[in-house]
Amino acid sequence: MDFPELETERLILRAISPDDRFAIFENYSDPDVAGWFFDQPYTRIEQADQIIQEFIQKSSAGKGLTWAIILKESGEFLGTCSYENFAVGQRGEIGFDLAKQHWGHGYMTEALRLIIAYGFTVLDLVEIEAHTYSHNARARRLLEELGFNVVTITEDSHRYTLSREDWIRIHS
Repeated sequence: MDFPELETERLILRAISPDDRFAIFENYSDPDVAGWFFDQPYTRIEQADQIIQEFIQKSSAGKGLTWAIILKESGEFLGTCSYENFAVGQRGEIGFDLAKQHWGHGYMTEALRLIIAYGFTVLDLVEIEAHTYSHNARARRLLEELGFNVVTITEDSHRYTLSREDWIRIHS
């Protein structure tokens, strides 16, 4: 399948490309961003090249979709959102990151609403899952605002799910 480009009033979600290497590196080398999903922030541009190749390979193999989040107004790269570990007609897991200077503007809420709708309508998912560190209050609040429910709490992480039925109920 061709990579789906999605659009909102303010954002374009498009396939990640090797041209995104500097923006990805900038985000993933920022401890305030990378600290939520990596043990250590990136220190070499080659790390960005490697993860971009992983994103592209997963997409080609039908095992993942990672979108670059682009601000329509300026063309600026804001971050990424993705489906990992998904199977059409079954379940999928979302992930997301946003450059620190763009926190608090509602961009991730906008992007995630779009890919959640895509997951339930196009990928025919029955449930979407998300994981976050327990101390990541911003991500937890975002997931809860989108209708996700906490299903498991461990010492340092929260696991959330959102069923298609709940999504339809929330948006009808």
